[in-house]
Amino acid sequence: MLREKINDLLQWKTKTHRKPLIVNGARQVGKSWLINHFGEQYFNGQVIAINLEKNKNLHRIFTPDFDVKRIIFELNLALNTNIQAGKHLLFLDEIQACPEALGCLRYFYEDMPNLHLIVAGSLLDFEFRNQPFPVGRVETLNLYPMTFYEFLLARGKNNLAQLLKNPYKDAPEAVQHFFEEDFNLYLIVGGMPECVKYFIDTNNLLGVKQIQNDLLYSYEQDFKKYQPNINTDCLLDILENATKYIGNQIIYTKLSDRFSSPTIKKGVDLLKLARLLYPVQNVGVGSLPLTAQGKQYKLFFLDVGLLLCKSNLQYQDLYIKKELSAAFKGMLAEQFVAQQLVAQTNQHTYYWVRTQSGASSEIDFVTQQNGNIVPIEVKAGKSGALKSLHYLLSNYPNIKQAIVFSLAKQGCIDKIQYVPIYWAGMDAFL
Repeated sequence: MLREKINDLLQWKTKTHRKPLIVNGARQVGKSWLINHFGEQYFNGQVIAINLEKNKNLHRIFTPDFDVKRIIFELNLALNTNIQAGKHLLFLDEIQACPEALGCLRYFYEDMPNLHLIVAGSLLDFEFRNQPFPVGRVETLNLYPMTFYEFLLARGKNNLAQLLKNPYKDAPEAVQHFFEEDFNLYLIVGGMPECVKYFIDTNNLLGVKQIQNDLLYSYEQDFKKYQPNINTDCLLDILENATKYIGNQIIYTKLSDRFSSPTIKKGVDLLKLARLLYPVQNVGVGSLPLTAQGKQYKLFFLDVGLLLCKSNLQYQDLYIKKELSAAFKGMLAEQFVAQQLVAQTNQHTYYWVRTQSGASSEIDFVTQQNGNIVPIEVKAGKSGALKSLHYLLSNYPNIKQAIVFSLAKQGCIDKIQYVPIYWAGMDAFL
């Protein structure tokens, strides 16, 4: 299955001043597969992959000091190999299991800059809370669940995928209905690679749901690793109740009725570090750069398929009627857009809300595109009021353009571009 991040890895490989690369992401988003596939494709299969969770006997090699030449020498002895800078890709997987190896990364850049070194792991944000991050000595790459574009390619819908690479204005309006089946399937299957591959192989949505339940169970089992920092029951409450408030401004007391707000906040922060939940913060739109305003934020799930599974929504009838995106009062459509924006734009995504007393105006998302502030509204159906968007455009003349993602007809009215929701996150949606 093609993952677009392989292009980022290739750019990293050919850099003149390359640094060790940290590939971060939640569990099971495909980090190990991507890096090994990259090595097979662009290092002629010469990948030295070391799983530090499975090979705990190698931890001692990283312990005595930060002498990277000694470390490579001892790895060669232990693995009966010959790691060569400029020829091999050295891949340290599950590096969170060996904090000493994390601490060595900066010295690989300083003392062995020609070595192609990639590390990956889960809960790395959590691990780096306990030791200094090697600022300026490493590069980072974030991997997310498969995007809708990647889902189309995996399904063999290359022609549809290619349409998303071009401006939506160039696509005949009649082609939109060709996206409907895959869009609704993506809302159910989501972008977790194991789920996508299983569905492609079997066409069995019940089996997909079982895999999703297994993934959710494994994430919940990870909660034990956070103790005694936070109560596991609090994290379970948050993950359960977050499904009810996707796209809504977070009020901690709604996420659990068994714990105090400070405890719930701590739990939310941990789930953000684990990348199971993604925050979208309120932002001011008066000028650039966009910066968070106050402490207000919304939460979105790691993956739309996991969200649907966790919610226990009986989606069959909605799928048949092609009304699935409107579920939860449109929250699935908003989750879809958030997921695509986060995965593909490589920048922070925000939202906007009036903070004055009694105000009710809110814009779903705000991004920065080509030096301009671009507000984005999401409509799950084919119609809907845009009072907040019209208010924003009337009161902030610095905003020259706005986007409405929906299933409605495409086109432009004044400053508002009406874009098919399938183009969310794509470079060509403007």
